[in-house]
Amino acid sequence: MLEVEQAPESPGIYAWYVKFQASAQDWETKPVGGQDVSIEGFLGLLREYASYYEPLPIMLSGSAPYGGRWDGVLELDHGVNRHEVHSGGEGVDRRERERRERDREALDNTISSQTGRRLLAQFLGGATPVFSSPLYIGVAENLNERLQRHRASYNKAMEWLRTNPSDADRLRGDARTFGQRAASRGIAMENLEAWVIDLKALESGVSVESLRESAQSAEWLLHRLFAPILGRQ
Repeated sequence: MLEVEQAPESPGIYAWYVKFQASAQDWETKPVGGQDVSIEGFLGLLREYASYYEPLPIMLSGSAPYGGRWDGVLELDHGVNRHEVHSGGEGVDRRERERRERDREALDNTISSQTGRRLLAQFLGGATPVFSSPLYIGVAENLNERLQRHRASYNKAMEWLRTNPSDADRLRGDARTFGQRAASRGIAMENLEAWVIDLKALESGVSVESLRESAQSAEWLLHRLFAPILGRQ
């Protein structure tokens, strides 16, 4: 997002990704009182990264006998927080609980060593965009202008949240633009990457209208295949 001026001024499809960022200060051992405090700090980084991909809570309601109502909220349990995994959860069979415990134990073992934390940070840092899901997919007649508008929206939302931090949850539910949605989740600008397909570079001698129509068809399909978490749903 820091370099969107480099995007071509041509029609195309684009996708935003968030990159996992960690440095030696995050994975190097920090002994305090006989314990390595880097373990919990690194786990905090993983929790934060996982939070970028959490869908908004789903509100459920229904009728009950004698005029009653069923109401509730569903929230994703992605399994990164320790208490959520070890509790097992109601309705989960024994084999599934055991599998979750093994996966969690492997993660605990990994982040318990400096080498494990460094390798995990390198793996996650290199996952974008090949292995990671896009946060947002869009189509534009001018990629350069559109991406700069995204950055302007992000900056405006971040400026508002700096003076109104309590509005983050409200903005997360009410945001109308990608910039607002990214800001409401606390994603740092330097962690956001846009990857583009320049349609003019792919196909010469085709009208802008034809390119735009093909791009819209591709965008429609990509939304339904990949369901970007910060897209218009």
